[in-house]
Amino acid sequence: MRIERVKDELTKEAWDFTLIRETLFLNGYQLLKRESTRKRKYIVVKKYDRLQKRNSNIEESEVPFTNEIKKEALERYFETIDVRRWSER
Repeated sequence: MRIERVKDELTKEAWDFTLIRETLFLNGYQLLKRESTRKRKYIVVKKYDRLQKRNSNIEESEVPFTNEIKKEALERYFETIDVRRWSER
């Protein structure tokens, strides 16, 4: 699951989560910027990757991980869950 937030016209942040045994874990983070509004391509300024630590240029403790982000991740996860009757399988 991925959460993206646009800070301004030139900057955006993205958090990646993975679900392991009913727990959402932070898997990665990126701070992306672009040169101008005319350019489409974003450049990665800061990156954290839990699995490929060599590609990271920040530590896990430096990732902005607020309660607001946690809450949004939970809400997104709950949206993916279906509640049905047994006969509706």
